Amino acid sequence: MKQLLLILSLLLISNCENNNSKDFKLKIQSSDKTLKLNDTINIEISNKRDAVIDSTKLFLNNKVVGDQVVLDNYMLGNQSVKAIIYSDGQSYTLTSSFDLYSDITPKLYRYKIINEFRHDDKAYTQGLEFYDGVLYESTGLNGKSSLRKVDYETGEVLKSIKIDDQYFAEGITILDDNIYQLTWKNQIGFIYDTDLEYKNTFEYGNSIQGWGLCNDGEYIYKSDGTNKIWLLDKKTLKEIRNIEVMTNKSKIKNINELEYINGKIYANTYQLNRDVVIIINPNNGAVEGVIDFTGIRDLVKKSPDLDVMNGIAYNPKTDRLYVTGKNWNKLFEIQLVENN
Repeated sequence: MKQLLLILSLLLISNCENNNSKDFKLKIQSSDKTLKLNDTINIEISNKRDAVIDSTKLFLNNKVVGDQVVLDNYMLGNQSVKAIIYSDGQSYTLTSSFDLYSDITPKLYRYKIINEFRHDDKAYTQGLEFYDGVLYESTGLNGKSSLRKVDYETGEVLKSIKIDDQYFAEGITILDDNIYQLTWKNQIGFIYDTDLEYKNTFEYGNSIQGWGLCNDGEYIYKSDGTNKIWLLDKKTLKEIRNIEVMTNKSKIKNINELEYINGKIYANTYQLNRDVVIIINPNNGAVEGVIDFTGIRDLVKKSPDLDVMNGIAYNPKTDRLYVTGKNWNKLFEIQLVENN
């Protein structure tokens, strides 16, 4: 339990103020130092010289609010507060912000290995996904990146294409017979058909890098190495908005490879010393579960190139879940077991 809680680094709430008046100050008051979903805040204006205030408009995330706000139905993460004060024929704008955390404690899970399969230990796995019963895999590193179709039961690579040496390939997802593949730092992704034939490219928006991809049939979800997951329009591939991944105590950064499973996003987190998958509510960014894969890396062949766990694939046709890692020689079929 203690080891697992170390995964979630504590980030305390901080208020940032940017006032254009020395006479007024914007304050956010609550009963708790760390604000969580469904908490109540009071927005107050302190008036240092008792100036006459004609009127005040308050905004939370650019929407008009009253001076008391119940923080329900809000996305987690950074929240912006603004007050416009009208006094003595002038207007003053005050701003502040706070982080909103989840109101639930994540459930803790361990794993049970059901089966083991061969996996190419030269594959620096960055993306893993089943589509129509076939396993597709994206591998990374400049000069070694690829996109491949794999017979997961034998480990045989059925077909593979090499990605140009200038690109470090990252995560993949497959939607409507199109494969979408990210690159790490080049700000572009590639589109292929399910036979791995190149079709087109797409560009990133405000996301800083390309890490992981998944989809729910309506939206494509993209991680960029921060605590944000971006929602992309499936037709235009434009970034629409983002969610911030939060527990009840901390932001979870380094969100990596993604998989959408039964309404939740399962995500590897890039941590050199721990193999962990978190379960995220895509509606607000709350971490609802943490899967501790401690020990699974000890079951694969040791080599100088052995790296972290990175690769989650759910086969909806068989209702089976599979995991692997970078340069691992095994693909594991696993079952989740909730800790009591």
